[in-house]
Amino acid sequence: MTPLSRIILTLCLLFSIVSGVRSSEDTIDKYSFSQACMGTKFKIVTYSSYSYDDTAAIAKQAFALAHNMNAIFSDYMADSEVGKFNHCEPNKPQRASPYLLELLNVSAQITLRTQGNFDPTCGSLSRLWRISRRTNELSPPKELNAAKKACGFSNITIKNTSKEIIKLNPMTRLDFGGIAKGYTADKMLELLKNKGIRSASVSAGGDIVLGDPPPGKDKWRVQIIPYRDKNSKPIVIKISNAAISTSGNTEQSITIEGQRYSHILNPMTGLGSISENAATVIASKGTYSDPLATALCIMGKGGLKLIDESPHTEAILFLQRNKIIKRIYSAEFNKFID
Repeated sequence: MTPLSRIILTLCLLFSIVSGVRSSEDTIDKYSFSQACMGTKFKIVTYSSYSYDDTAAIAKQAFALAHNMNAIFSDYMADSEVGKFNHCEPNKPQRASPYLLELLNVSAQITLRTQGNFDPTCGSLSRLWRISRRTNELSPPKELNAAKKACGFSNITIKNTSKEIIKLNPMTRLDFGGIAKGYTADKMLELLKNKGIRSASVSAGGDIVLGDPPPGKDKWRVQIIPYRDKNSKPIVIKISNAAISTSGNTEQSITIEGQRYSHILNPMTGLGSISENAATVIASKGTYSDPLATALCIMGKGGLKLIDESPHTEAILFLQRNKIIKRIYSAEFNKFID
């Protein structure tokens, strides 16, 4: 993973927002702004009754929030909150910001729901996998087993009242690469809405968080192109006030000792996933769609049961075998297809 980035989101499935350039109301204009952050490009699209300068000032605040989030969640920055936790001594309480506490608590719930296929406490494993991808060599079994033992929320104590977190295993590290962008996009959209811009979208790599639809439209339309296949007919999704995320195991792969591995870490094996799955998840927030998309890629067809049991959540799983793509839908995903 690049700094706070799942490279998988750059991209196996291609997102593009399809909408009119301008509403029928001359007082409302469409503005777009973008800025690099978290190893990817964040893009804001707004339909605003404010002037360009006023809208740009609000967008600037949203981007500043994203950079603040990066200073909290990046595991590449030694002075970030996560960086300090990763290098701290065990059994020593560390102060935690409200954002870090919130995301830890949410992540613990998602880790439980995904049976550990999404787990931000697996930073030690992701660190070893980065080294393997760079050196083209697998980690020694002893190192891999020690890193596995350092994974799991049982290795962390979260004290919400005192706003502290405690590392119990000296090797335990945090890596929020599979959820931080979706969470940040949620917070950015919330800021825009609080400032009076309700018709807006925030995209970050393969995560898109959407507010009210553009004026005169019933929904936002998001186009999905599986595996960047130019011969495949795009899937157009209609949603608003929701989030959509895509993830996949088909790019940025490496071959070690004859085995092809994805850059997506499988927490169960401590190695890259060996499947060629891709997934798109629709959820109420990017905080949920982001990690669930990655977990679904790892879990495969069996993960759709989790999606069907999750409220306000739908998904499509793409299984590629010998260049043949099979699509499997969750129970009510079709209702979002245009």
